[in-house]
Amino acid sequence: MTTFYYFIQSLPESMALIALSLALAQVPLRWGRIIISGALLSLLTFVIRALPVTFGFHLPISILVIFLLITKFAKVRPSKAIILVLSSFFILALVEMIVSNVYFAYTHMNYEQAITHEGSWAAVGFVQSIILNLIALIIARFFKPTRRA
Repeated sequence: MTTFYYFIQSLPESMALIALSLALAQVPLRWGRIIISGALLSLLTFVIRALPVTFGFHLPISILVIFLLITKFAKVRPSKAIILVLSSFFILALVEMIVSNVYFAYTHMNYEQAITHEGSWAAVGFVQSIILNLIALIIARFFKPTRRA
């Protein structure tokens, strides 16, 4: 995937993961900080994916970085923070599965064919991140912030 398409998909997805983790932690969503954190996380995962390491190594690093951000800046207990971050990634996996299956059913493509079309694959990732951000906003609306960040 080219750099442009990677960041079109990765930046809002990183922001959504951070926002979702904060919403689950009942921390106010401060979008300026979420955008900056998401951009740094997206850049970090881009660098990790460019390195000659095992594919998927960016995932545990992302979990660790979001965990550290939440425990340091949101002052959430580490035991609760790891559950929140893993829950956010679980929700991401569910949304990815649902959106990808709908996309495959609609376009009659399989995974290998879909991934070769970078633009449409990035668009699918962008839709996933929009859905995750909406979930974060809904959770933040129902679970009122109780902590200061």
